[in-house]
Amino acid sequence: MRIAVLVTGQPRHLEQGAWWFKNRVFPDGCGIDVDYYGYFWDDGDPDLRSRIENTYAPIRYHIQNYDNVIDKFIDSVQNINQHLDWSFVSDKFKHAHLFGVEKQYISNYAKNFWGQYICSGKITKMLGTLSDYDIVIRTRSDVAFKDMDVKYWTEAFENIYRNPIFNDKMFSPWLYIDSGIPLFADFAFISKPDVWYKFNNNIEDHCLKLATEHKQLWYELQVSDFPEPPHWIWNKLAMYSKTNMLSFSVVWPMPFDCKLIRYDEELHQLNFQYIEQQFNQYQFENPDKA
Repeated sequence: MRIAVLVTGQPRHLEQGAWWFKNRVFPDGCGIDVDYYGYFWDDGDPDLRSRIENTYAPIRYHIQNYDNVIDKFIDSVQNINQHLDWSFVSDKFKHAHLFGVEKQYISNYAKNFWGQYICSGKITKMLGTLSDYDIVIRTRSDVAFKDMDVKYWTEAFENIYRNPIFNDKMFSPWLYIDSGIPLFADFAFISKPDVWYKFNNNIEDHCLKLATEHKQLWYELQVSDFPEPPHWIWNKLAMYSKTNMLSFSVVWPMPFDCKLIRYDEELHQLNFQYIEQQFNQYQFENPDKA
């Protein structure tokens, strides 16, 4: 069983996340062949390249300047939207997520919002279909998976291939419907390579459509007053690629979970329960931060 782990986005908690993956999730000798790949936004650290190589030792990776990418995306969105109807799009979404019409009023939140989706598309363009692998896992550098026994991983992966119902499914940690709004966790996506490629290959174009000609879809967030658009975005992007989603735990009974690493501290002597507690504490103290 060959697994490609794709680590994307801002290189937050790089050393901790890589150590956790390589020592607690898929340690050497676990019976699963794991290769790492990366596509990171440049955080200004002159040592970022060596840090990536010394932690994940990826087969291939790229560091991209985010400002250049998002500025091009903003220009495209604004150029299209100046000719389109803004009916049913509230000022909240117009300025906080869709860049309004005047560039000088764009907030840092609005600029950062689309980064994780665009990066998911960038690494897919870089790597192609990854058809040499059996499973693709996309995650972030600051995510810790629960260190469950490797038998749960192998049984779940084997069942994905044994049960035809999973042939066209992508899996996330959880799924639910919040007051009529479907959403799912985005700390990880797990799937066969062809499903991953289908979902992500044109995701930048799909982001552009969602921010322009189909921006009226945002109206449902206004009706429900839903507070977490990032989870909603993944749901809408799946609509374009006609990707079907399930919770990963549906594949096989297992104690799977994942949380964000929130603090700079050595993880060698710590367990997943501690990371979970720190994550929950951070969320309680910073309710507006994802």
